[in-house]
Order: sequence, then structure tokens, then C-alpha cells
Amino acid sequence: MPRMTISRSRLSFLLTLGLIAPASAQVATKATSHTVQKGDTLWDIARTYLGDPFLWPQIYKLNTAVVENPHWIYPGEVLSLEAVAGQTAVPTTDTPPPAAAEPATPPAPAPMPMQATPPADMQQSSQGGDDGLGLFRRKRADAQGAFKTYREAKFHPLRAGEFYSSGFLTEGDSLAWGAFLGPVSPEQIESGRTRAAVQVFTAVGIRPPSGATYSKGDTLVVVDRREGPIGYGEIVVPTGLVRITGQNGEQAVGEVIAVYGTIRDGQSMIPAERFVDPGSAAYVAVTGGIEGRVLVSSNPRDLRHPQEVMFIDIGRDKGVAPGDVFQVRRTPGPQDKTEANAVDEVMATMQVIHVRGRTATVKLLNVASPDIKPGTRIVQVAKLPS
Repeated sequence: MPRMTISRSRLSFLLTLGLIAPASAQVATKATSHTVQKGDTLWDIARTYLGDPFLWPQIYKLNTAVVENPHWIYPGEVLSLEAVAGQTAVPTTDTPPPAAAEPATPPAPAPMPMQATPPADMQQSSQGGDDGLGLFRRKRADAQGAFKTYREAKFHPLRAGEFYSSGFLTEGDSLAWGAFLGPVSPEQIESGRTRAAVQVFTAVGIRPPSGATYSKGDTLVVVDRREGPIGYGEIVVPTGLVRITGQNGEQAVGEVIAVYGTIRDGQSMIPAERFVDPGSAAYVAVTGGIEGRVLVSSNPRDLRHPQEVMFIDIGRDKGVAPGDVFQVRRTPGPQDKTEANAVDEVMATMQVIHVRGRTATVKLLNVASPDIKPGTRIVQVAKLPS
């Protein structure tokens, strides 16, 4: 047991309470053993025989064969007292404070590592030299090399994504419309109407047209149907593609494979037309090409912008083919009384994306004047080789 250290003030307090006797009264009784009497404690025995009750652990250590617990001793037990007399548990002077530790000598700084060779792309440029800050400049990019792949990539004037997402005019034809019913989860449960979000890979339910069925692997277009120009039917605006994966009762089940807009329940479905990729064919200029008029835009805004989809009043019946390029031209002559006379100028350039009998769907390639209104004249200026 570690020795307790008591300050002078505490020593005086213990003397006052009579817990320990003054040094002059601490006279140890010489004996080699003690027979425990009723009421004895190791504390009292140490004070009687050793002159200091705090030395009771010495007696306990000498008698561990007799005393199992120092808090319990029993009458009749014979305790050995062969302890070192004269020792005191409480010092007569305070323990001096420890000397201040000498500050540790800081370790010598580690030698600086040798300058490593910078990576190749951070080495000094032979063109630019050092930047004046002792740093290395990154090598200048080879612009010709950076655009090599872009230059060598073959241009495809028509792309499947534009073909399926552009839409068309129905021209008053009666088409076999199916109905988009919404997501199904799990697929074994038929879908009802729902407003759940539809993303790519979502499993959805479809109701085929009356008397028709869809086969596994069929691709359908999900569309919004809007009122079109008089005499040209409805405007069909695609919102996504669905591939049929199976059948669930009277409903077909499919997976969304492309999203072009907001897909929601209640929209219509129609089998997707086959896209024919013309490859990397180059345009051939056309002189005195066929002319037509702008019918309407798929966007209700008044001002037009590149990549916007519009519809024109000439189609397959007039020799229009996918990939044909038209110029939108302003008709010369007097305009509104408040405006100056117009001149024959190019307002925009457009490319044919989808063709039907009497109409075609075009995409604006560039726009010089955005005020393209229904009825504006268009002229064919280029086409793809047949």
C-alpha cells in the first residue's frame, strides 16, 4: 500500500481530533505478538505496539496467513508484531516540491529531401520557360492533337435520338393509339393511373388499342397529342420510348429506355417507326429547289431558336426526304404600314428530320432572325445523295 503524505495543516487537524498522538507521546510497546481481544482493530494494535496507527498495513502483511480481510480480525487470533518500530506514517515536514524539469532539447531538424524530378507534364516548357516564381509550367496542350479525334470523326447528318424525339403531324390520319398507364411495382400487379415519376428503366403498364396486342421487344413511343393547324391533324410530341418486356393480364408491361420530356399517365402510345441511318453522307447543293411554308412550331413561343422543332407543309409527296436542308427566307415587299419594306434575306436554316405524305418535321440549325411566323417561305438548298 503506498505511503500517504499529509501536510502540516492536516497533521495538526488529526492531532486536534486525537486520531494520532503527538510525537512525544508515541511510545511503542515492545512485544513480539498480540492475542486479539474483543473490540481490537489493526489500527489500535499498530498505535499500541508501533506508536503509529497508520502503520497497521505492516501488521497485516505479517499476518496474511491468519487475517484474510484486514477489516475483520477475531478474538483469539495471535498476530505477529515483528514490525519495524519507530517508523511513522505521517512525515513531520512537508514533502518539498519537485524540481523543475529541464526543458527537453529539441531534436535536430531532419535534412531536407533532395529535389525530386517533376512529372513530365510539369517540367519546364521549352516554349514558355520559367514563370519567374521558381515553379514549373505545365506543357502547352497541342491544339491540333486535341482536336484530331474530333476532326476525323465522320459526320452523321441524321441521328436516331433526333428522329424519335422530333414528333410529326398526323395529317388527319386515324392511328392505332395505345394508352400509357403509369409505373407498375411489382410487375406482377397491374398498373392503375398514377402520378409517380417515370425515369429510364422504370417498369410501366400499357393498354394496347382495342383488338391489338404488343409483342416482347416492340418499341413504342410515348407522346403528347395537341391540336395542330387546320387541315393537318394533331401535333404529336414524343416524351419517351418504351420497350415491351412482357404481358400482365390485359396490360402489356414495358421498360422505359429513353426520356424526352415529362412522361405521365394518360399519354398515348404508338409503335415507333424504323429509323434508317444514312451514314456519313455529305450534302449535295440544290439549285432551284422545292419551296414550301412553315406551318407551326412545337414550341408555343413567338421567337425561334436553334434545335427547335417546326413543321412544314411539304412532304414525301413533293419529293422531300430526311436530311434535306431548307432556308427560311423573308418575303420581300411591303410589310405592315409601320415597318419598312422587307428584302429577300435568310432568316434561318433547317434540316428535315421526319417525313410524312404532306408534311415534314424540321430542326432549326441556326437562326439569324427569330421572328419566324407561320406561313414564312422556305426553299430547299441541299439534300443527301439518294
